[in-house]
Amino acid sequence: MSTKALQEVLDVLNDSAGISDVRMDRFLMKSPLQFITVILLYLAVVYKIGPKFMKNRKPYSLRNVMIVYNCIQIIANGAIFLAGVPHFLSLSIFCTPPERLDGGFNSYQIRLHYSYILLKFFDLIETVFYVLRKKDKQISFLHVYHHVGILVAAWISGKYFPGGQALYVGFYNTLIHCIMYCYYLITCLRPNSVAMWWKKYVTALQIVQHCIIFLSVSPVVFNVNCSYPKGWMGAFSLNVLLIIFLFARFYRDAYLRKNKLN
Repeated sequence: MSTKALQEVLDVLNDSAGISDVRMDRFLMKSPLQFITVILLYLAVVYKIGPKFMKNRKPYSLRNVMIVYNCIQIIANGAIFLAGVPHFLSLSIFCTPPERLDGGFNSYQIRLHYSYILLKFFDLIETVFYVLRKKDKQISFLHVYHHVGILVAAWISGKYFPGGQALYVGFYNTLIHCIMYCYYLITCLRPNSVAMWWKKYVTALQIVQHCIIFLSVSPVVFNVNCSYPKGWMGAFSLNVLLIIFLFARFYRDAYLRKNKLN
């Protein structure tokens, strides 16, 4: 790598390149080094530190902690979704570029986007619970990749071009997560409840959600008159397709093949 290229990388990591949105100069948004450190720590805890700590220990129950966690997730996801409802119709799948103007809906978009990013950081705790409960099967590649990938996508879009088309992702995601954490809460309160039949439908909703997200953001890539960064949206759209594939494969293996065997 040349000295110039290395300096450009360092400029971005230190947030000295002047390309980020100053309105997002907030907690956990100061520099890429912050969220990179969080992700590396998350991976270390999930794959190294956590399993080593739990090696000779019995699984923790964490029932009460998880009940509180699920309740917070339901309230937080529901609040962000409802906050976005009044402005949903102002978005366009063909082009909703980010605006760097303060005041009115623009400032509101910033708050929504930032709240969503903080929620994606909070989501990482779920995997830590799996580690402490020794639920190794739950810590799949899909689970970890999805948590890390959505945080990276939310952080990058929020840091450099918050609001606009990216709001579609948060709008759909918070609605589905609200339903998902309701399911998790019921399974915590009543492990043997008939609510367990929800499980495959929650997975199906995840697949539908990502299909709708793809249809809501990919048109920007082909709209030559739209100023939204096409390289970024193209990469994000490809990532969404990968997540759809991973969820579909999980659904097939967990439910369709299982039913055939039964």
